[in-house]
Amino acid sequence: MTTNNVSQKALLVLRRVPISGFLVRVLVMSIIVGAFMKHFGVNIGAFGQGLAYSLVGVSVFITFRILQFPDLTVDGAFPIGGAVCAALILKGTDAELTLLYAFAAGAVTGLITALITIIFRVEGLLSSIIVITGAYTVSLRIMGARSNIPLLGERTILTPYKIDMRTWLIENYGREMRRHSNNLLEIIIFSVIVILVLLVLNAFMHTELGLMLRASGRNSQVVRSFGVNHHLMTTLALMLSNGLTGLAGALVVQQLGFMDITLGFGIIVRGLAAVLIGEVLLRPHSIGQHILSAAIGMIIFDVSRAWVFAAYDLPPTDIRLVSALVVLTALAVPNLMDRWQEWYKRLVVNRLKVQG
Repeated sequence: MTTNNVSQKALLVLRRVPISGFLVRVLVMSIIVGAFMKHFGVNIGAFGQGLAYSLVGVSVFITFRILQFPDLTVDGAFPIGGAVCAALILKGTDAELTLLYAFAAGAVTGLITALITIIFRVEGLLSSIIVITGAYTVSLRIMGARSNIPLLGERTILTPYKIDMRTWLIENYGREMRRHSNNLLEIIIFSVIVILVLLVLNAFMHTELGLMLRASGRNSQVVRSFGVNHHLMTTLALMLSNGLTGLAGALVVQQLGFMDITLGFGIIVRGLAAVLIGEVLLRPHSIGQHILSAAIGMIIFDVSRAWVFAAYDLPPTDIRLVSALVVLTALAVPNLMDRWQEWYKRLVVNRLKVQG
C-alpha cells in the first residue's frame, strides 16, 4: 500500500470523527476562567460554590427551555431540600442518604405546583408563587420553627475526607496549601456528584419517555395526537426540575455547614442567569450540550460575583446587590448583542442601497 493511499484513508477516518466546536468552547472557557481566577486572585471556593448551585441552572433549563413553563417553584424547592438535609443530619441520618431525601422533597414541591396547575387550572406562574409562599412555612416546620440550623460538628459528605485531603496536600505541596484543602475537596466531591447527575439526566432525555417530555414542551398538541398525556409530562418535568433544585439545596447546606431559611431567596434569577450565560458563551445545540451549558453557566456566575468582591473589596453585606448586577449583566448582554447585530445589518443594507 502506497503512502498516498494510507494518507487518504487516514483523512477519511478523521472526517468521520468530527471535532465538536462545543467541546472546544468548553475547553477554551475553562482555561479562560482558570486564568481569570488566578490573575485576579479569586478564591477557588467560588468554583466549588458554583458546582453546588449548578444543578439549579439545569433545573431552570428544564422548565423554561424544555417545558416552556414559567416555574418559580425552585425558590421554594431549594430551601425545602436544604431543610430536609439539615434536619436529617441532626437526627443522625447518613449525609449521603440525605441527598436522596432532599431530591424527593424537591420533587414533591414540583408535584404540588403541577397539581395546582392541572386540577384547578391555575396559571403556572401563579401556581408556583402560591407554592413558594407556602414552602417558606413548610421549611420552617421542617427546621423545628428555627430560621437557622448549624451543622458544626455534624458529619457531612465532606467530613470523612477532610483530614486525608489536608494531609496529602501538605505532604506534596507544602503547608501553604492547607488553607485550600477544604475548597479543593468540595470541588472534587461536588464535581463527581454533578457529573453523575448530568450523565443520568442526559441518558434519560434520550429515552422514549425523555423524548416525549421534550416533545411535550415544544408542541403539546402533536404529543396529544400520539396518545401521550401532556399533563403527565408536565408533572414529570416539574418533579424532575425541582428535585434537582432540592438536591442542590442539600449540597449547598453541607458545603456551608448550616441551613438558613433565606438561602432560597432569588434562586430562580440565578438559575435564569446561568442558562443565559451558558447559551451565550458556549452556544449549545444538542440536549446534552444545553444541560452542561446550564451547569457551567452557574459556575461562571459565581466566579464573576466573587471577582467583583475581590476587585472592589466590597463587604459581605453587598452580596445581594452584586448578585443583582451580575444577573442584570447576564440578561442584558445577549439583548444588547442582538440589537447591535440588527443595527449593523441595517447599516450595511443602507450602504449597499446608497452605493447601488
